[in-house]
Amino acid sequence: MRSTSSRIRRGATALAATAFAVAALAACGDSEEDQALTFKLDKSGAITGPGSAETGVVEIAFDNEDDSEGDLQLIRTEGKRSADELVKAFEAAGSGKPFPDWFFGGGGVGSTGPGESATATQVLQPGTYYAVNTESRPDAEKVAELEVTGDATDETVEGDATVRAGEYVFESDAPLPAGANEIVFDNIGAQPHHLLASKLIGDATAEDVETFFKTEKGKPPLSEKGTQATAVIEGGEAQLVTLDLEPGRYAFYCFISDRQGGPPHALKGMVDEIEVE
Repeated sequence: MRSTSSRIRRGATALAATAFAVAALAACGDSEEDQALTFKLDKSGAITGPGSAETGVVEIAFDNEDDSEGDLQLIRTEGKRSADELVKAFEAAGSGKPFPDWFFGGGGVGSTGPGESATATQVLQPGTYYAVNTESRPDAEKVAELEVTGDATDETVEGDATVRAGEYVFESDAPLPAGANEIVFDNIGAQPHHLLASKLIGDATAEDVETFFKTEKGKPPLSEKGTQATAVIEGGEAQLVTLDLEPGRYAFYCFISDRQGGPPHALKGMVDEIEVE
């Protein structure tokens, strides 16, 4: 059986992470005018979805029809890139190697249980996106391509509270509200980030979590059950997601590497304690 840390690392290597169910609404402008895009993961592990969209606020739905957990990680590319190139770059970035200069984390929907659906709301900028299921090894034959056209936009999303990610720290409107709340996950840093939220066990601290990730020794100081995560977004981008959190203390952490390569951010100190009331 894989250790908690190993399972988390597997999720990070795939540029996404463990269990997260999100339901979101765009909070700027008239929601009836926002686009709605639906992607599906079938039992063969292939993702299908719309081939085109316009720039702006988009409500993204993900239906997991597979028998195991899946997610929807969007990768935005610059220039004409094939699905084979995408998969090679994806695997390199996930193993701590430098990201290609044309390869960007483009948001999406976090891990979703078999037979379940989840959504997220974000702004799509012009470019070519690929939809990848990071819960399994990417296959060029099973990714979906999405062409986003139109002018770049400065639209934003708003929520009940905000969690900001930077190098290498999380900040939140403290304390975060308990229950299912629309939260803006805002990457104010220069590096790509995602958010994983796990409840701390007993008197464990963020420092205990960081030590556990580095050594993988002893009992996990955080609970893997109920861990929630966002998709990966680049600096200057944001998503509106729903975090459904019980009252208590949580470890917020990131297992993505710098664009230049290197260890996951959690091993560089990006583990912070967040209070939920």
